[in-house]
Amino acid sequence: MNVPERDTDHTSDSRPPYEYVVIGGGIHGTSLVNYLLAEGGYTHQDICLVEPHEQLLGSFERKARQCGMQTLRSTFVHHIGTEPFSLGSFAEGADREHELVSTDNYPNRPTLELFLDHAGYVVDRRDIDECHLQSRVTGITENRAGDRLDVQTAVGTLEARQVVLAIGLGRSRTVPTWGTSLPDDAPLVHVWDDEFDPTTAAKFAGPTFVVGGGITAAQCACSLSEHADVTLLSRHDLEVELTEAHPYWINWRHIEKEVHTLPPGSKARLNRIRAARNDATIPPYVERRLDEVRGCGGVELRRGEITSAYATDDGLLVRFDDGTTEKNAQVVLATGLDSVSEHPLVESVAESLSLERGADGFPVLDDRTLAWRGTDGVDSSVYVSGALAELSVGPLARNIVGARRVAERLLESRTEADSERASLAPRGRS
Repeated sequence: MNVPERDTDHTSDSRPPYEYVVIGGGIHGTSLVNYLLAEGGYTHQDICLVEPHEQLLGSFERKARQCGMQTLRSTFVHHIGTEPFSLGSFAEGADREHELVSTDNYPNRPTLELFLDHAGYVVDRRDIDECHLQSRVTGITENRAGDRLDVQTAVGTLEARQVVLAIGLGRSRTVPTWGTSLPDDAPLVHVWDDEFDPTTAAKFAGPTFVVGGGITAAQCACSLSEHADVTLLSRHDLEVELTEAHPYWINWRHIEKEVHTLPPGSKARLNRIRAARNDATIPPYVERRLDEVRGCGGVELRRGEITSAYATDDGLLVRFDDGTTEKNAQVVLATGLDSVSEHPLVESVAESLSLERGADGFPVLDDRTLAWRGTDGVDSSVYVSGALAELSVGPLARNIVGARRVAERLLESRTEADSERASLAPRGRS
């Protein structure tokens, strides 16, 4: 994607408030802005998309390449465009239909390259980059009049009528206790570290242990095995599931029946959603890829966990739960990220705006609008997308299709609000 020179008036005191400030330029934030522009009647001057990376979807692309992703787990009708078959049409028009990968008992899935190129096409077609402010949000407060939100960024303050948090997953990497006391230069890395480079990791002279039992760990192990001696270390046998939740969780009727009938923000909701997610699983096509690599001697599977590790001049001396050890080793963690509810911005916004939090610190939302409810029971002007919306959108909230569900709710709520204002407006006399 070509990144245009940024307009410098995003934080100008003379400009009117934004209708929406969307925080996060990943799949969810970019998709939502696209919907607002294409179907919400908003202009580029109405929306500011705050994202610290130079390129929209830049963080997603980097993570996908770091873990060795070749194809998406989602079907080709799930993307950042507004038309369901946009990606398929894009592939056909570019003579790239071979990049729609056939999947048993499931619609075709796009290659990573096809998905990213289509996303770039959508961004360019809608000029979404015009909304992009490359910065990081540090806080959100009410203005003095109490009718607007002030969004503090590293380059100034934005005034907004509504704010959407589309910040993805948590910021902190999950690191086992044994890894927290190792020196910074020890060969222990996390697959989501900004500085993690799989090509560098593959050059390590000693054995490499990839720790994790889900799709990220399996893809990473396969990728590194092309040049390194790799063992995939999991605490449990690898479990195979095609999707991260059953496709019926896409349907609002099912979500309303299974989730919205439970108390908002409740532990019962959270447990229902967690039970429906196939976390720490690998799809059949990754299992086949792993089997092929194992057959060539590229990867060894081992069940167990590391109990301690010590840094030496030539690598790590690691001890496993069965009492065995391995020396001169490198460890790559694919152990996920902390909960998004623990994200510093979530903590800050909840406190500064007195917003209600439910089970495990997740926002308590209005199921119809996805507005974050205040502790006084009144809906705020802060909305959420992605994993933060799971208690209302269900187990697929963090997935690509979840972005579309959130856009639907926001656009519906704005249409209803506009209709209500119109009905209350004074009528002229005939």
